[in-house]
Amino acid sequence: MTPPSSSPLLLVGWDFRQTPVELRERLAFSPEKVKEALGQLRQRGLLSEGVILSTCNRSEVYGVSGPAVEGRDSLAALTDFIADYHGLPGSEVLQAGYRHSGPDAVRHLMRVAAGLESLALGEDQILGQVREAFRLASGAGATRSVLHRLFQKAVETGKRVRSETGLSSRPISIPGVAIELAQKIYEDLSPRRFLILGAGETSGIFYDLLLARGAKNITVVNRTLARAEELCRRGGQAAPWEDLESQLGKADIVVSATSSEEPVIPLDMAKKAIHKRRGQPLFFLDLGIPRNVDPSVARLDDAFLYAVDDLQEIAERNRQERQREIEPALRILEEELEAFSSWFNSLAVVPTLTALRQKFEGIREAEFDEPLARMVHLSEADRKKIQVMASSMVRSLLRTPTEAIKDEPDPGRRLDRAETARHLFGLDRDP
Repeated sequence: MTPPSSSPLLLVGWDFRQTPVELRERLAFSPEKVKEALGQLRQRGLLSEGVILSTCNRSEVYGVSGPAVEGRDSLAALTDFIADYHGLPGSEVLQAGYRHSGPDAVRHLMRVAAGLESLALGEDQILGQVREAFRLASGAGATRSVLHRLFQKAVETGKRVRSETGLSSRPISIPGVAIELAQKIYEDLSPRRFLILGAGETSGIFYDLLLARGAKNITVVNRTLARAEELCRRGGQAAPWEDLESQLGKADIVVSATSSEEPVIPLDMAKKAIHKRRGQPLFFLDLGIPRNVDPSVARLDDAFLYAVDDLQEIAERNRQERQREIEPALRILEEELEAFSSWFNSLAVVPTLTALRQKFEGIREAEFDEPLARMVHLSEADRKKIQVMASSMVRSLLRTPTEAIKDEPDPGRRLDRAETARHLFGLDRDP
């Protein structure tokens, strides 16, 4: 079973696949704007619940439709709001994005959390971003039962995909591959001494990966010392470029990512550094283009040198391995979608009220009919009177919760009340 096409679950979004970066930049939400936009969506009755996921590659709005859009094209109304909020032409925003409802919206969020919709297939960062998007919306009071369950299920799905498939097990970025190689040579990176040459974007990514893996001894050498000091703000030490040669002999692993046109580590400098290490190997990761390390260094004893071409070859093999894991990941997604859909469908008014009546009728039978059958001294007329009274009591008890659920005009609040009833009366527990 899946939510019907008229489901109040909504998604509008714009991502790197079909939205130009110039437009994505204008559709992005800061944390403050997320809270503001969600507040306006709920105040206007466009959404009863909402979560905004905004990253460098996507802006997506997930929600449960509100009373102001019931009977209208709720996806169009939501798209129009986003365009107006950012001061953009509605037609441009509409053409550049995508819109889903019901099971398609659920499936899309699960794909996002699993890394299947990422620029780098299977990347891990998006799972934390999904979790943070929900935390921000929840903190703003914009979520209740449906989106709480939906995002909880999406995060669980992302974790399952990562633990039960190899979709994220092999790095496909150059810094990620470099770290993997370092760990193959030195299983435990925490006691190793790292020397990073350069303080640009690539060096920064490698620095973050080192910290995440427990590296404690990191030195950054850069021509502009202030840039090196800025990179080391969370750990490690900065050194001036003039100290490069002396620092080289102290390192176990050298990562070079400068923009120099000539090698910054010539053969003679590498020889001296290796000689000082007295037989301890020196591992070079040359991430520079052009090369930062003289290629002849690879022929030295006790030297290991990997350049960008070597790393790209490994990255491509890993990328192909990840592609093979898509089908197992999709099977997990469909399992989790079925589980969420089953729960979601139970929140519809008719199934909930039917289950509630069955629950009360079961209590009536246990508390009246069964004991009544053992009261042999009663006449048949008396038995019928007691049964009528018991049935009347059940109807009276059900009248208020039934009306509270059926007559709620806000679709989101109606679902919320159905979920509350199912929880309070244990309608989803095994009998």
